[in-house]
Amino acid sequence: MINDQIEVERRLSILVGLEWSGISRAADMLTLGFGPKREEKNFYGVPRQVSAWALHVQCPWALSEEGNIIATEKSLACSDEEANAFVMRLQQMLARRQPIVVERLSASPDCGLVVSLSQALRLVIATDATSDDESWRFFERQRDARHLVIEGGTIARESR
Repeated sequence: MINDQIEVERRLSILVGLEWSGISRAADMLTLGFGPKREEKNFYGVPRQVSAWALHVQCPWALSEEGNIIATEKSLACSDEEANAFVMRLQQMLARRQPIVVERLSASPDCGLVVSLSQALRLVIATDATSDDESWRFFERQRDARHLVIEGGTIARESR
């Protein structure tokens, strides 16, 4: 039997040393990009820049700087206009501070995640073991890449 905590850390270890290179949202889902960017066409054929690795978060999370929380999932639980403005501020912060690099990461037994970044930034993701909804997913941005999906505080069956 696979230990979920160890497996999450093993699969996300690819991020250590990579740059945090993107941030966006889809409704109330936080989307983060890591690693070098490349051009990809969306389903309309329009080119866009995407990061090599993606982390999509749909559960409680907090981004802090030197221990002070600067954003949480509640930052996206507002009107589209307010959420877009919030993401734009984070994108500007990211651009001003380049490079922000993943220094280390650790998982909890319930597949929560702590991503320690350079410049005293830290992302904490807290899963909900009582819910069968997807908490977060991690994947390489290429066609047919295998996704690591966390549901109910464990690695989803299709991710094993």
